[in-house]
Amino acid sequence: MTGGLFHPIKVISVDISRGIPDVSMSDQGSGAYGGVFCLVRSGARPLRVVEFPFRGETLSGEELLARIGADESPDTKPAAHGPINDRPVSVVVATRDRVHSLSRCLDSLLDQTLQPREIVVVDNAPSSSQTADLIAGRYHATGRVRYLREDVPGLGRAHNAGLRLVSSEIVLFTDDDVIVDRHWVEAIAQNFDDAGKVGCVTGLILPAELETRAQVWTERHGGFGKGFVRKIYDLAEYRPPDPLFPYAAGQFGSGANMAFSKTALRYIGGFDSALGAGTLARGGDDLASFYAVLNDGFQLVYEPGAIIWHHHRRSEEGMRRQAFGYGMGLGAYLTKVVRDEPRSIVRLLRALPAGFAHMVGPSAQKNMRLPADYPTALIWLERLGILAGTVGYFRSRGRHAGLVTAPAASREELAG
Repeated sequence: MTGGLFHPIKVISVDISRGIPDVSMSDQGSGAYGGVFCLVRSGARPLRVVEFPFRGETLSGEELLARIGADESPDTKPAAHGPINDRPVSVVVATRDRVHSLSRCLDSLLDQTLQPREIVVVDNAPSSSQTADLIAGRYHATGRVRYLREDVPGLGRAHNAGLRLVSSEIVLFTDDDVIVDRHWVEAIAQNFDDAGKVGCVTGLILPAELETRAQVWTERHGGFGKGFVRKIYDLAEYRPPDPLFPYAAGQFGSGANMAFSKTALRYIGGFDSALGAGTLARGGDDLASFYAVLNDGFQLVYEPGAIIWHHHRRSEEGMRRQAFGYGMGLGAYLTKVVRDEPRSIVRLLRALPAGFAHMVGPSAQKNMRLPADYPTALIWLERLGILAGTVGYFRSRGRHAGLVTAPAASREELAG
């Protein structure tokens, strides 16, 4: 399945507004590094990612600068609404039995240029008290990290539980296997407007490490990075000329890096508890929420300055499970769309040829970015997962009967 000799790739971040240091290419035990994955930024603003092969003990600052270039590309992104420092924000982190990675995530959340009012850790169906002990022993004294246990498994369910506890209008969500950039909270918060047009903001997801072949596969397949230009999406002025819009919700971002206004979440009825990791649907909670926010008239903004570093799964077995889970989440999300809006089946059927080309076309961006050694079996696992997602969603709804979503609020109720 693996084939050929694999060399890990060094992941680094370089600020070209400062001096470029030498980079040690010594390895942590997984073999000599064979290349570099470099985020080029100017202060808080990301500019581009540059990848190149490199073998040696040290990459000098001079050679690194020659590789990445000193150019600061002109800022062509639409203007943001401006910093909102007088409106508090909260963060929700759902977790289950991963205290080491959770601790790493929380440490990065406590080192922000704009401090969140609170960080709510939702312990979802834990098998031990380790997470509760960690919060009580290490983070309680900060006064900003709160612990909440939710015994019903499911990421959508966990996010709804955290949402009920937070006290801010702007709520950021991330996962326990990430490290957030220290500008993350501020970069997201500045995109929410006082008029309430923006209902959701997503951000840039980059790999925290590329130490194994499976992690490289995940990065090439997942397409977590959505570019370095700020984008606005809605059903009117900012509607892209894409036949799959807004159904191809993966283009907007991912649940590891997303934020919503409480108003928008109340209007769409919160997250679907039958979706997400930990349910029989395995995923799709983020996609369903992105779609619902847009479909209900809000804007969604992709902000590349909101950066997180995600720890992809290291094992190839984990990658197989993940590929199938990706497919299931997509299938479950689309099933939810049709179930909730039967008339949408007509629009989906019209988009079917474009969707088929997106999934299997040899010139599709999704397939062109896959490395030569990417296993065909993983591609088919994902496609089988899409079919399984339909059954998975209905089975999950049956298990979560009465717990799927909160009643959606009308705009009149919200205004009142």
